[in-house]
Amino acid sequence: MARASGVVAALRGLLRGPDFDVVLAFVAFAALLIDPIVSHQVRHLTPLAVGLGLVSALPLVLRRRYPLGVLVTDVPLLLACLAVFHPDNAATGIVMVLVFTVGLRGDRTRALVVGALMAPVVTAGWLITSTRGDVSVHLVAYMALVLGALVAGDAVRARQELVRVLAQEEERERAAAVQHRFDEQRLRYAHELHDVVGHALVAINVRASAAAHLVRREEPVSPVTALDEIASTSAEALGELRAALKGLRNDDGDDAPLRPAAAGLADLGDLIAGVKGAGLTVDLELTATPEVIPPAIGHAGYRIVQEGLTNVLRHSTAEHACVRIGQAEGALLVEVLDDGKPSTAGGAGGGHGVLGMRERAAALGGTCEAGRAPGGGWQIRARIPIEGKAR
Repeated sequence: MARASGVVAALRGLLRGPDFDVVLAFVAFAALLIDPIVSHQVRHLTPLAVGLGLVSALPLVLRRRYPLGVLVTDVPLLLACLAVFHPDNAATGIVMVLVFTVGLRGDRTRALVVGALMAPVVTAGWLITSTRGDVSVHLVAYMALVLGALVAGDAVRARQELVRVLAQEEERERAAAVQHRFDEQRLRYAHELHDVVGHALVAINVRASAAAHLVRREEPVSPVTALDEIASTSAEALGELRAALKGLRNDDGDDAPLRPAAAGLADLGDLIAGVKGAGLTVDLELTATPEVIPPAIGHAGYRIVQEGLTNVLRHSTAEHACVRIGQAEGALLVEVLDDGKPSTAGGAGGGHGVLGMRERAAALGGTCEAGRAPGGGWQIRARIPIEGKAR
């Protein structure tokens, strides 16, 4: 099969190459000389006939480069051949090749103009060579052959143009798909870096403020504990940051690790323990089974909780928060609720954090909403489908 395809490709290349036109000109010259003898139009060829046949065949070498010019040049020469030594069939064949090339290399308007002008040319050629009384039959036959070749050339041109346009459209779609995947990948990394760095810096800020407060008040409790928590939080953030950046250096594209392996629902306990160290009491109600939740969905739930608690530390006066993780109707349900009053900076959906949570949920076919809770405080609720997710 591969060998046959190679042979077909080689033949197509030969037909499209300039050497083929040289061979075609030689064949046309031979046909012009042989046709009148075989059809008994003449008994022998004169030097004038040979000369006319040669100059009529030579322009075929340039038919691809100047299709209309070769047609205009060659038609009067072929009419002279018909008048001198009557190569009827060969001349018709050459005209068919020329008008086919015009249709192939031109456009629809040119093809229509050439078709209209060829009608009197074919009529003149027939009148030069005709010695029969059945005028209509032969005239219609020659006209149909010439116009049919013109229509065939235009049809092939239209087909090639369609193939070219479809190929360009496919290439544009492929480039758009690549750009879309790149944008999605960049958005994922932006979310990862925002969550990791933002949460770590807020926790470090809270702990550093607590340590400085202890020193200023000269409390008997040493601030070393807070400093140890700062070191632990920063080390954990650096580890997650290295894992995220490692994906940027991975050449495998979609196989790049977009998150640390430990960032899932099973690690919410450690996350909440770290937040408690920053002075916020958090209750965790985990009714979903982390083992049966797909890793991508579990990771999204983890990041939504992390960002929600970070916003509480950053923007709220709350001292207590509740995190609920459940599973119902084929979806993971995530809720973060606090008892404080949000500051202006933490308004409903105004920050990049809330936008990031919504985008995370939407990327998996889910939703995420943030706003004031009915009983006071601030509430974040997310629903991410486990089965039949968008991606």
